[in-house]
Amino acid sequence: MFTLVRQWRESGLTRQEFCLQHGITVGKFGYWISRWKEDQSGGDNGFIPMGSPKRAGHCVLSVIYPNGVRLEVPSADLGLLSSLIALA
Repeated sequence: MFTLVRQWRESGLTRQEFCLQHGITVGKFGYWISRWKEDQSGGDNGFIPMGSPKRAGHCVLSVIYPNGVRLEVPSADLGLLSSLIALA
């Protein structure tokens, strides 16, 4: 399907015109256009992987909300932090 997406981009046709000529639905073609764009961008979603905090000494996990509320958990218990965030 990526071949069809490339052909469409070079054709100058609208999605609807291209889909009619190739016998595919506009919805399905839109899905493949989205997949093609993700593939072209390398799948970079803007997130940076984060490892688990090491349990060495005193560890405080903090979340600061846009309204200024600060949530601090004096441990590396990610389950507890997740529960507290869900309550906020």
